[in-house]
Amino acid sequence: MASAPSVDAQAPASTRDGAPPPPLPGHGSSDLSPAASPTAVGEVSAPAISESKGIPAGPNGADRSPARLAEADADTPLALPKPPTSSHRWLPPLLGLAALAGGGAYLVAHWGLVATDNAQLQGHLTEISSRVPGTIARVLVEDNQEVKLGQPLVQLDDRDARARLFKARADLEQVAREAQAMAVQAGASVSTARAAEGMAVADQQSASSELARAAADAQRLVGLAQQGGVSRQEAERAVSTYRKAQADFTHSQASRQTAQARIQDVGVDRQKAAAAQAKVMQAQAAFAEAQLDLSYTRITAPSAGRIGSRHAEPGRQVQPGQPLMTVVDTHPWVEANFKETQLTALKPGQAAEVRIDAYPNKVLRGKVNSLAPAAGSRFALLPPDNATGNFTKVVQRITARIDLDPRDTQGLNLVPGLSATVSVRRP
Repeated sequence: MASAPSVDAQAPASTRDGAPPPPLPGHGSSDLSPAASPTAVGEVSAPAISESKGIPAGPNGADRSPARLAEADADTPLALPKPPTSSHRWLPPLLGLAALAGGGAYLVAHWGLVATDNAQLQGHLTEISSRVPGTIARVLVEDNQEVKLGQPLVQLDDRDARARLFKARADLEQVAREAQAMAVQAGASVSTARAAEGMAVADQQSASSELARAAADAQRLVGLAQQGGVSRQEAERAVSTYRKAQADFTHSQASRQTAQARIQDVGVDRQKAAAAQAKVMQAQAAFAEAQLDLSYTRITAPSAGRIGSRHAEPGRQVQPGQPLMTVVDTHPWVEANFKETQLTALKPGQAAEVRIDAYPNKVLRGKVNSLAPAAGSRFALLPPDNATGNFTKVVQRITARIDLDPRDTQGLNLVPGLSATVSVRRP
């Protein structure tokens, strides 16, 4: 294909020979002088217009016609892309190996793991209440304060309790003295009754001997009086003595029976003394109860922890069982609700990893303590009943208790209710 005729071919001979070209129509010769040309001071002038075809000229009057540009492109060698260096050739394989290594490490690290994010920190929350009615005199702790075991928390007005304690002590002393007197009286009655019984036995024996002698004398003298050996008066005197001895013997028998009856009465006195001792025990119980009521006016912490939900205020009337505040244990554990399909991977004693949402960059070591005896739905207020017309199978959750390593929890503000993620490796 023939190229377009160049501008140089159409230019006048004087231009081709190197002579200066004539001025353009409508312009003076001074416009093209070096002094007046803007290009002489380094500035770019407006593109010149080709005289023949109206094609704009390049800087310094260079020809920018399509034909001239095509010739320039034909004379310019093509620029080939540079070959890649050795480091660039190795980059894709290295990236592939790194990706494979990362994927393999992830699979090895997570192979055989069962995890759940349905887990929360739990702890012992002990509700503090009063055991006796009264008026709050002082509140000795503030919200969020740490307390120790046995530390006083609330002081109630103890004047009524002290008055009841004094009354119980007086009642105890009174019944104790009465019981002591009755016990002494019962002991004395026993001694007296036994002495009276002994005397009655002795009198009966003496009366019996006298009766036997009087009977023998009367029988002998009566026989002699019938034979005329003694007078009738002596015989009658002997018979009278026998009858008197017989009456004395009867009287001794009655005295012995009275003494025995007195011994039985002493048993009743002993029962009365025992009843008085029972009253003493009742008074002692009332006194101990009054002491307890007085001690209950000083409410102490049942365990170490932190105070929360404080409602107690000085001057407030409280009743037994009314909540005043809560002591939160400072040694929480994790309750993780695993799916029933993960139950075969859980056994007590397994190691576990716990991540608390509050400390995302901290991994806590733990151990499976125990598993719940039933699914969580069975402990709900309204357990589901599957024996109905409409049934939708839902994956059940089994609660596992995870005990945390105390060495990992030092310095962390772990409170019940925080969310956690638990991972356990299959055995």
